[in-house]
Amino acid sequence: MGRVVTFHDLPYRPAAAGVQRAAITGPEMKEMSAEVITLAPGATLAEAPPAGSDLYLFTLTGGVVVNGAVTEGESFVTVQEGATVTLANAGAAEATLVAVLAPPPDRGRALAGFGGGVAVAARAATPIHDIPEQLKRRVYFAGKEAARTERAHAMIVLYEKDTVTGMHMHPNAESMFVFLSGRTRFTVNGEDVIVGRGQATYFPRGDRHGLRVAEGDEVSFLEFHVPAAFTTIRG
Repeated sequence: MGRVVTFHDLPYRPAAAGVQRAAITGPEMKEMSAEVITLAPGATLAEAPPAGSDLYLFTLTGGVVVNGAVTEGESFVTVQEGATVTLANAGAAEATLVAVLAPPPDRGRALAGFGGGVAVAARAATPIHDIPEQLKRRVYFAGKEAARTERAHAMIVLYEKDTVTGMHMHPNAESMFVFLSGRTRFTVNGEDVIVGRGQATYFPRGDRHGLRVAEGDEVSFLEFHVPAAFTTIRG
């Protein structure tokens, strides 16, 4: 069953000094697990994905230092299994990240993962691919088009005012959408809901969903499909 999650309503738990974590996805998701992580000013966190898993991190708010390098604005980090990434909040405000592990330990399929250690891609410096026939633009972060991996496909999608994605489902992949700007009308479990920044939707394999711009001239969201190779069935 698909779900809508509002980040500030989640039950956060302390993970380290100045670090809080809360699960986005539930046990019905077999191919990915996702969390929100907050870092207080001065807080640090080290993460190392286990064997068989990639870790993906996306900076929603604040400035985060990744392995000693300062990131600017929204940034996507891909971490190879066994590699260690250290995150530090050097700013004066809380930083918020979304973390996705694909697949979780002892779940999902054995697929080739990312092999580049730790890769950081700033949204502002990553190419935008125009798809005019669909009224969409895409910024690729992980999969065959960017940080190469078979474990997940991750990108930012930008919809123009009249963009519509009709009802569809993925029989062989799980999906998650993290909303970044604008307001989106999303069909979840047969009902239309309006979602925006600070929220996410996720769908197990085979769950039907559709979306369109609800308000404003454009919306954008971070979209995951896990694993990276997936089939789309419309209707």
